[in-house]
Amino acid sequence: MKGATRQFTGVQILRFAAAMLVVVMHITQAISIHITGTGPSHYWGAGSAGVDIFFVISGFVMAMSTASLPADGPARSSQLGAAWVFMRRRLLRIAPLYWFYTLLKVALLLAMPALAARSSVEPGHLAASLFFIPAMSPWGLVQPTLPVGWTLNFEMLFYAVFAAAIALGAPRTRFCLAAFAGVFLAGYFLPDSTALNFYAQTIVFEFILGVCIAHAYLHFRRAAPLAGLIVMAAGALFMFAPDWGHTADRFATWGCGAALVVLGAVWLEPWTLRAPLASRLSFLGDASYSIYLSHTFVVPAGVQALKRLGVQDSLAIILAVGLAVVVAGCLSYVWLERPMTAYFKRVLFGAPRLAGPLNPIQESTHHAK
Repeated sequence: MKGATRQFTGVQILRFAAAMLVVVMHITQAISIHITGTGPSHYWGAGSAGVDIFFVISGFVMAMSTASLPADGPARSSQLGAAWVFMRRRLLRIAPLYWFYTLLKVALLLAMPALAARSSVEPGHLAASLFFIPAMSPWGLVQPTLPVGWTLNFEMLFYAVFAAAIALGAPRTRFCLAAFAGVFLAGYFLPDSTALNFYAQTIVFEFILGVCIAHAYLHFRRAAPLAGLIVMAAGALFMFAPDWGHTADRFATWGCGAALVVLGAVWLEPWTLRAPLASRLSFLGDASYSIYLSHTFVVPAGVQALKRLGVQDSLAIILAVGLAVVVAGCLSYVWLERPMTAYFKRVLFGAPRLAGPLNPIQESTHHAK
């Protein structure tokens, strides 16, 4: 289908915005720890909603990028091959940079044990982290060695389920819904399973919201850009205006709000393409995965450096460290992510370019994300 291979500039920009929400959340947490002394539990928790936006975008992109593949019949050998190509591409996109930053953290912890106030290295946990398996960490939380990688555990589950739907020629939305419901229920019936309990969260269904948005885009009449602007604003207000707190269901609050934001961005695309800075902001969307992974190193270092310089104003710290995160993330994207992706692309596919029926609208989409 024609829409299946296009790139959505607005969605790319939204990926950058989602990454920066998470960044600002962690900057406020670092300020509470190092500047105000109020402790790690005092921070702008709503920034975590950037992860929900990532998950909805991921569902949208995966559905759009595979729209030309059959989803209404028995599995054929070509579908099995397409599913394997899909998984290789997702691993190519996610794993190398994540492994780099995970091993970088391990190296820093081993070289400077004083950094291990809340983190430490245990071989079994490190192996689980590198293979995207949820496991109890040495510090008592179900987190990988690089804590922000918890979102990638959900991403990999989604990719595996989505690849199975491709291989079986099954309707993607219904198959994913059934699979996630099964995992969700299994987490309650098998409470001793760390992995199943980790996955038994309503946030996992946010991927399906993105798949549904792609289905609507491909099969129904599209709304006017003005409607997209209104829907996007309504979604943002729904996410951030109320203080949802920790007791509210994440899917029903941030998840549904994120779906409205992404849907609005898709409808707003004709206006976005005419925006003067759209292409430059789209580059920041390309770099969002690097920003997401690298900011866990830049934020604490930046906040402590500003503290030594005597900077106490929280807004100034957020702006300065946020800018440093963007610069570092862009450098990571250009110097690390793109070269590594090109190298592993040659190794896995034997060619500098990926060809075939799975041309994604954004090969750079991951998260949490």
